[in-house]
Amino acid sequence: MERNLPIKFFQKRINDERNTEGGGNQDPPKWFDEALVPYKAQQFIDTLSEVSQKILAKQREDNYIPNVIKLKVNEDALAKTYRKEIRQIFNTQKMNVIGLSQNDEVLIKIESAEEVSKITKKLAQGLKQSAKQGVKLGIAAIDDIEEHYPEISIDNETFEESEELKVKLFNYGDPELNIIAIRAFEKFCRDREIDYSRTVYSADLNIFKVSHASLDTIAELKDFDGVQLISEMPRYYVTLDELDGDGEIEIKMPDAGIDYPTIGILDSGIAKIPHLSPWLLEDNFTKYHEDDVDKGHGTAVSGVLLYGDEFEEENYTGFQGAKLFEAIVFPNNTTQGVSEEELIENIREAISENDHIKIWNLSLGTNKEADEIEFSDFGKALDEIQEQHNVLICKSAGNCGNFKKNSPRSRISQSADTIRGLVVGSIAKSKNSTDLSEKNHSSPFSRIGPGPSFLIKPEISHIGGNAGLDEHNRLVLNPVYTFSKTGDRKGVAGTSFSTPRISSIVAGLDHLLNEGFNPLLLKALTIHSAKYPTELKVAIDEKLKHLGFGVPSNIQDILFNQPNEITLILQDNLEKGNFIEILDFPYPQSMVDEDGYFHGEICVTLVTSPILDAANGSEYCQSNIEVLLGTYDEKTDRDTSKRGIINPIGKDGAKNLLSHSLYSKSVIKNTESPYTRERVLVAYGDKFQPVKKWSVNLDEFTPSNKEKYLKNPKNWYLKVEGLFRDFIETKAEMQRITPSQEFCLIITIKDTRNESHIYNEVTQLLDSFNFVHQNVRLKEDVRIQLRN
Repeated sequence: MERNLPIKFFQKRINDERNTEGGGNQDPPKWFDEALVPYKAQQFIDTLSEVSQKILAKQREDNYIPNVIKLKVNEDALAKTYRKEIRQIFNTQKMNVIGLSQNDEVLIKIESAEEVSKITKKLAQGLKQSAKQGVKLGIAAIDDIEEHYPEISIDNETFEESEELKVKLFNYGDPELNIIAIRAFEKFCRDREIDYSRTVYSADLNIFKVSHASLDTIAELKDFDGVQLISEMPRYYVTLDELDGDGEIEIKMPDAGIDYPTIGILDSGIAKIPHLSPWLLEDNFTKYHEDDVDKGHGTAVSGVLLYGDEFEEENYTGFQGAKLFEAIVFPNNTTQGVSEEELIENIREAISENDHIKIWNLSLGTNKEADEIEFSDFGKALDEIQEQHNVLICKSAGNCGNFKKNSPRSRISQSADTIRGLVVGSIAKSKNSTDLSEKNHSSPFSRIGPGPSFLIKPEISHIGGNAGLDEHNRLVLNPVYTFSKTGDRKGVAGTSFSTPRISSIVAGLDHLLNEGFNPLLLKALTIHSAKYPTELKVAIDEKLKHLGFGVPSNIQDILFNQPNEITLILQDNLEKGNFIEILDFPYPQSMVDEDGYFHGEICVTLVTSPILDAANGSEYCQSNIEVLLGTYDEKTDRDTSKRGIINPIGKDGAKNLLSHSLYSKSVIKNTESPYTRERVLVAYGDKFQPVKKWSVNLDEFTPSNKEKYLKNPKNWYLKVEGLFRDFIETKAEMQRITPSQEFCLIITIKDTRNESHIYNEVTQLLDSFNFVHQNVRLKEDVRIQLRN
């Protein structure tokens, strides 16, 4: 069936805008023990009295760095409601809650004895029987209060003298206090002849590098009040596993009349070999002398990007070519690699000086595994760089050599936990006798998810080779092909070489679209098109862990529909207090079967740009969006004169069809079904996931749910609602702004029975329901290319 019908944007109508209504249960929670409140209140008052004495003693010595205490919160009381009650006790006219630590402990800054006095007065209310319920709940939710001491993340046994340290100071959420702490730390180091330099990870991270450190240096640094964390400065190395190859690849030359996209290659450099030099821009970026550069890795990455389809003799990407910008951010690996702060500085500088380039490939990683809770400073830095310069970084998930010793593979590397980036895993194209991975399964070296806080990473995968061991336990590669720095054909393996395939798809999409650079749309389109290979017969949680949402389609298939399907895009910005509810969602009436039930496949992809806060540990993502798509019986009028009712129109008998509880358990577990490639059924619940995807087949409902929710006549609705954490709501209140988050939602409806011209029918419904809609805009010269 021909695929030539363009996907469509549609807009919400004015009457689809709704206001969030209040609600909630006023009963105290099960964990609440009112009898303990006075004892806890007195205990906390006593602890704060000691803190007050220390602050007064410090200020007599002109030390005005705040003290930090940590609240150990009852794990059943981590909900937003109870966090709010805690915040109201400890925030005065200032925002004293400054974030979360590694173990979900709430961090509180205290600047003065006066602040202690104000907080103590609030706690003292808990000593009285007549205290307000909110105060009692806030006190009861806290298990313990103690002073914060610096976290030391150093292995004394492997630590060597003259190491570089990474010292993170607190971010107090107040620029003046941060400057005071930074100046004091610099003076502290100078007075003790500690060799320090300030780094630029991101605006929210106050990090110093300490050189020539010893264990005595660490002991000294622990005494500085503003230190949150001391660790060894991570170093990064790039390895290139390669084999000699044979066979000739024809040199591609840019056509004089075509305006090609540009992709920035953040790597070790690109050799001017005949196949690549016609595509290399004259301008480049480097901080290193040519004697300190080895361009092998960057050349191999660029070879895959430009010639990946030709090497593998497959139309994986449908990419026509791109101009390459060489950004050498990595020196020759035979020396000491590069420190984390230097690598981040190089990346930031390369992008900031060339932010007209919007797509960047970063096939570099670290052998350091991402944390289960805390997002890495490298990942946070990449997020800030992408947000500041409106660019998209395609980032490798990282390689792991654990298969060589038959141990479980590592989780994604630090830096692959970037929220704004698009992170790529690797799958095996084929399987040889020594290979460990089956065809189209995750490559044995490809690191897996989840990321911190159960983040789905990688989001996407592509072919990057296979590997195994021979009978002598020697590494044997089943590679993908590219170029060496001398221009020879080489076999390579790694997530470094699956990533440029995704960069080429994203850059190709951006180049074809006449919509202006839109990273959310590009991510959403790529992820929305992704499917799992038919060979991958495992449960959905294993698929997500290894491949993310799967392998994307080529550029042509992403942008165009067949007559039996339609893809609709809704891109908007949701403010706190508002949600979108479309009660005339245009599901085609022709997709009702002979028994009167709706059928078809629905694929929904949501990509958001959440509010991020670097000080909040596992709650780095401070905003979330929920999507509900389903059926209901009829619209109802609501009485807005009643308390808590704001929206005049409602719906009766509504059911969200994206809920996995509606579907037959036996069908979901059936990995042999032809629908397995599409099926994504995940209960996201209250997880703050920036990317969500559902792919459902209405034929897989249980019989009773089919009767209840799919029997015609039914109306269809779409609801998109935002959620913001208490910390960012409070911060926004103090700044007198309304928090909001941008999102891109893509919905594809498909008639798998090929009985109806869905595309035309839904287009007519959009018109009859008065939606503003339009085909995705393509550049004119592109239309001609695609027709040929």
